[in-house]
Amino acid sequence: MTTPTRQLPAVPRAARPDWDDLLTPTPDPEPYDPAMAADLPAAARRWLDHAVAPGTPLRRRVEMRQHGQIRLGRRWWPIRARQALDPLRGYVWPVRTSLLGVPLVGVDRLHDERAQMTHRLLGLVPVVRASGADLARGAAARAASEMCWSPATALHPAVRWREVSDTEAVALVPVAGEIQECTLDVDGSGTLRGCRNRRWARLDGGPWRWHTFGARILSEGTFAGFTVPTRVVAGYGEDYAGEGAFVRLAIDDVVHH
Repeated sequence: MTTPTRQLPAVPRAARPDWDDLLTPTPDPEPYDPAMAADLPAAARRWLDHAVAPGTPLRRRVEMRQHGQIRLGRRWWPIRARQALDPLRGYVWPVRTSLLGVPLVGVDRLHDERAQMTHRLLGLVPVVRASGADLARGAAARAASEMCWSPATALHPAVRWREVSDTEAVALVPVAGEIQECTLDVDGSGTLRGCRNRRWARLDGGPWRWHTFGARILSEGTFAGFTVPTRVVAGYGEDYAGEGAFVRLAIDDVVHH
């Protein structure tokens, strides 16, 4: 993947309280014991045993540094980003790119049931500004699907599970007042191959409606006891990792709080 500018985007002042709140350390995180996953579907159990080393404190909040590419129209543009994530409450995603040499800086965020998207050319001229219930519903699906970077969330008592097959399990994750259903695809060794769900979105100027959304995981890495995705391609439709892809993301660093 192409790394755009050397500069990571700053967390905007207006988003800083949400950023700090989402990264408040998980209270009294228990050390992981494989017995904790005994009642989960087989695929989810294998994933957790692969993703969490025994004895690792189950910290749920995640801070990441990222780079990659995003598709705008028919072209791919390089990005750098940071992220604060709690899959049960939301995320703050400051992102920076450059369109034909002009910097575009923005932030997407969901905090509890409030969502906002703001992107500015040169950091000053608004080109995208959105908020409201439709945006929050779509953002909630994103937050739930990003549980792959927060394996501890799988064991939270609010998250329920449904078995599909030996390689697939559905996590029912409560976010922003709705239950988001995310299907995890796990191989025989416990490696997470991908995930998919439905996302409420408005694509190509069309109406808000449900779309299939999915991510294919291309590589993984281990950070302080958690093994999580480090390269992902994601997008909409049945061919979400091919023609429907809109983001290619590499994870440079992960810290669990």
